Amino acid sequence: MVDACVVENVAQTISSVVLSEIVNLLSEASQWDIRLTRDACRESLNYLVNKVPQRGLAYEEVISNARAKLCNILTDENRLEEAAEVLYATRFENSQRTDLDQYRFSVYLHAMDLFLRAGNWERAEQVHIRASALDKQINDVEARCKYNILMAQLHELKGKYIEAATRYHGAAQFYLNRPNEQRELLQKAIACAVLASAGPQKMRVMANLQREKLASTLPSYEMLKKMVLKRLVTHEELEVFNRNVRDGRKADSLRTVVCEHNVFVLSSLYSNIRFDNLGNRLGVNSEDAEQICAQMIAEGRMKGRIDQIEAMITFEGARDVQEVSAGILKKQTKSQPPPMHFRETIAANWDERIVNLCTTVESAVDLLIERQPRYTQMLFRREE
Repeated sequence: MVDACVVENVAQTISSVVLSEIVNLLSEASQWDIRLTRDACRESLNYLVNKVPQRGLAYEEVISNARAKLCNILTDENRLEEAAEVLYATRFENSQRTDLDQYRFSVYLHAMDLFLRAGNWERAEQVHIRASALDKQINDVEARCKYNILMAQLHELKGKYIEAATRYHGAAQFYLNRPNEQRELLQKAIACAVLASAGPQKMRVMANLQREKLASTLPSYEMLKKMVLKRLVTHEELEVFNRNVRDGRKADSLRTVVCEHNVFVLSSLYSNIRFDNLGNRLGVNSEDAEQICAQMIAEGRMKGRIDQIEAMITFEGARDVQEVSAGILKKQTKSQPPPMHFRETIAANWDERIVNLCTTVESAVDLLIERQPRYTQMLFRREE
């Protein structure tokens, strides 16, 4: 029947109607008491998609529906990547749908979701490029929320935990009237924020998550609170949080992240420390402690100087924690002053600004003397 419909002497207006009925019968075979196996339906739809020419307004809608039905069958068979490829190949050049942008956006989101579930983030990112071009044109709240969640999953799969936490947090704002969904998204946001590499950006994201009302009801809140307040995380607390991360790869990353966080905390408490003592505090050997510190310094997440001869690290200058301390200082009462390392850091930054100002003034005076010697002599004479 498909072969008969696509011959040249049959008008497209007629063949498109027949092909549409074939697609409907294949997708609803059980309702019509037609004894077709799943394999027969899948092979028939696959044959139709490949046989019917892609050109022409009359056929485009038929092929689009056939791809959607074939995608559903492949998804039920857990052939997720194949289903995503079938859906992603849908064409929209000649479509006359009134809701074309909304329909294209939903197709791309579905394909992106299937690629992510299959673990293929490279193809999911390619679909995202097309979906992002339509993002600003979509007013559907549910669709935009789903887009944020899929973007969060994509960032999480790529190991970009700061971006993933931000997306999950943004998606949670769409569910203010649905606390269960909001709580689930906040839990994912906190987990991603904890897994992010230690540094000022991570602390800012975690401080924003701590302000959420539902955050205190989540099992991961204690870990979040400890990291925001820059307190050392113990091995027991790590194990408790690790039970919620049921992924071996993430569990290994979590141990590294907690070690980096503890180094970040200790850098606010000590001016220098030997690597053997640091390793004892972190629960690792001195070589691993040195490697962690070297990586954090190299990536600009901590300021310090390593002396390999003395096996010691010296923490240099004020850490850039103003973004974090600003949110915490607002919540501190007069009876509970902010932690000492925050006050020391702010004072050090203030001293540094004064030094920079004096240096700038001195440079300006030297430049003035060089370029306008007569004028400067007049100024000095007036002062005398």
